[in-house]
Amino acid sequence: MEWLEDELGDVGKENKKVEGFEYTTTDPGTRTRLGNYTQIMSRGYGVTDTQETVQKHGVSSEIAYQMAKAMKLIALDCEYAYLNNDSKVAGNATTEREMGGIPYWIASNVLVNEPSGTPTDRALTFDLIGDALQATWEDGGNPGTMVVSPMTKRIIGKMVNGATKFMDADESKIKERIDVLETDFGTLKIVVDRWMSNGSVIILDPSLWKTAYLRPFKTFDLPKTGDNTKKVIVGELTIEARAEKANAMIKNLLATLPTP
Repeated sequence: MEWLEDELGDVGKENKKVEGFEYTTTDPGTRTRLGNYTQIMSRGYGVTDTQETVQKHGVSSEIAYQMAKAMKLIALDCEYAYLNNDSKVAGNATTEREMGGIPYWIASNVLVNEPSGTPTDRALTFDLIGDALQATWEDGGNPGTMVVSPMTKRIIGKMVNGATKFMDADESKIKERIDVLETDFGTLKIVVDRWMSNGSVIILDPSLWKTAYLRPFKTFDLPKTGDNTKKVIVGELTIEARAEKANAMIKNLLATLPTP
């Protein structure tokens, strides 16, 4: 699939005119045509006719229950591809097509740590987050979400030590967490995702990403070959990066909790 990527705008340009000025126009330029491969995803499921017929506790139809379960798994498969596909593959008769995910598309604002040409892991800090946000802002972006792994979420919770611990007046629980960061560039929501790798974080403007379907997911009945019922869910989709400069990635991060 293809789409057009436009520039985010002429950021920071001084705009003032003298009285009685003559109108001028700016050449809009040519938008960049980008493309991504569509990825086919499928989940099959089935039950025996006995399972479908016998009385079940809390489930009216076993095949309907399995369909709902397969649909949830498909959603997780899409999420995994978005966050982990760091290349796109054309595919052929023996190789599956693969969409380029978010790591593939973010190229302008990638913070790596290679002091001597060799990648070296370092701790995630507020300064690193600020550097990434500053880079996107200077390119005209306005990201508001940071996607992290479960371990990185715990690391962020420890970054300010005891300052994250608080107790509500009407509760007896001590809480230690950071769900939102108030930064120099606005509010940054922290989203933990099970498929995110420990060694990096992604900072996004979700409004500039789009899921595009070549074939929306549908359920099909498979031919009956025995005393059972089988179905399959199939769809074909990809992800569109509408403005990759509005996003950032911090790589080469340690995946261990800080020492108290």
